Amino acid sequence: MRRKPIVKSLMYVLSATAVISAGHVYVSHADDLDNGANNTATAATVNTNVTAASSVNNILGSQLTADNFISTISPIAQSIANSNNLYASTMVAQAALESGYGTSYLTQTANNLFGIKSFDGTGVKLKTSEYNSNGQAYSTYAYFKSYNSLIDSLQGYATFLTVNSRYANVFKSQAKDGFEAANNIQKDGYATDPSYATKLINLINTYNLTALDGNTSSTNTNTSTPSTNSSSNTTNTNNTTNTQSVTTKPKKTLATATYTYGNPLETFQLSSKFANYNLYTHIKDTTAKNVTGNWPSHLKAGSNVYVDCLAVRTYKGATTTWYRIKTSKNAKSYWVSAKAIFFPTIHAKEYNGKAKLSHANRGLYSNVFNSQTLAKSLGSSNSYKDQTFNVNQIATYTYHGKENTWYRINVSSLGDVWVNKTGVTYTKAEKKVTKKMAKKVEKKKTTTKSSVYSKASGHAYLNNYGKFALYNHIPGTSKHIQKTAWSQVKVPKDYRVGVNLKGIRTEYNTTWYRIVLNHKNYWISAKSLLFY
Repeated sequence: MRRKPIVKSLMYVLSATAVISAGHVYVSHADDLDNGANNTATAATVNTNVTAASSVNNILGSQLTADNFISTISPIAQSIANSNNLYASTMVAQAALESGYGTSYLTQTANNLFGIKSFDGTGVKLKTSEYNSNGQAYSTYAYFKSYNSLIDSLQGYATFLTVNSRYANVFKSQAKDGFEAANNIQKDGYATDPSYATKLINLINTYNLTALDGNTSSTNTNTSTPSTNSSSNTTNTNNTTNTQSVTTKPKKTLATATYTYGNPLETFQLSSKFANYNLYTHIKDTTAKNVTGNWPSHLKAGSNVYVDCLAVRTYKGATTTWYRIKTSKNAKSYWVSAKAIFFPTIHAKEYNGKAKLSHANRGLYSNVFNSQTLAKSLGSSNSYKDQTFNVNQIATYTYHGKENTWYRINVSSLGDVWVNKTGVTYTKAEKKVTKKMAKKVEKKKTTTKSSVYSKASGHAYLNNYGKFALYNHIPGTSKHIQKTAWSQVKVPKDYRVGVNLKGIRTEYNTTWYRIVLNHKNYWISAKSLLFY
């Protein structure tokens, strides 16, 4: 059946009968693959007046067809994509491919358009096809997430890409168009089908989905995948005057960046020299289409700004750190050099004790608030009311003249997390050990193992790996510890590494994995890996 072009099929929108109220907040629970946990992520607010919104929310079963799917999904996908810095063309193409134009069993029973999996044993269990490293298909069973509506599924997809940093090159800040985003999402491991990107690009061309991105071209200009429309790339040679005057400029080498996402409500102070640094819609030199912004006149050194993302930019062999900021909750996001932000000095020390969490609804985070590495939300202390945990570190710092205290506790389902002092009922330190007592204990030590090992197999993906060192042994387990710098190894383009051994450092109850990198074994903290 011939598919109707999107420009024509958008007329379906005018026939929708229900109208969604502007300002409605859609919240979804996207997969967060850090440490294998299924964490809760809050979706962005979508404000829209389009009449198709409620029809997307309510259409199910036989009402979705190959003819009306694109026109029904596109307006909402475009709004959600714009709010999350994504390409709507790639989003709609993936929704059509993954859901069979909305007719798949998973879509009709669980409102899951994108085949996003669940890792906590909940959702819908289905038989699915995967591909091995040789490109051969095989069948297996997996759990898939269930959403309240198709709109939640669309936002859930955007949130899923946001919280998993290995998909950073799918966003507009790195991919130049929807075609490149389609290629990147396959390289990042979203699907094991070797023809996945080709199928997405064919759908983008068939339905002219680049119109959703605001592009003028409707055909794929990426040479890595053949275009379905070759006539649009032909050059007009009739005007000999113009063709003789055209000179081809060398393509500028763009910078690359790796991203770490934090908490959208975390605030930082502007440094004393913030006005010396420009605001950019994208990290400088990562795209040819970058626009600068102006600092609001009311801002001064010490003013608060919201920061939700950290990026390490690499350009011509040099690395710099950048942050994505908002000058107010509803302001536009811009990227700025880290030098424009003031970071308080954080004093951390080891601590052996216990802490009981109060009923106060305080957050559990990956780092201390206001640290340069940002604090990603991992849950709420309210989920662990009146439970007691081991404390292994305390951090203090002064912010706006007030001292802040944070405890690093070990939660079995999350690993090491940070909680503010206000979320703790009490802390109890273990008996202090004097230097004299420590020497006696050291003499009494015989063959006690400092680490416990277990077999591990398969693979993992490097995530924020630059913050963690490579070792020949788990630190503290040998007198001959050697550290290897990342500049001395070659990181795989897909960030995938083999895993062959797991170790628990008993002294601090930390988890380590031995990975295979460039045909050599290295030990690295489990916090630097994602298992998918």
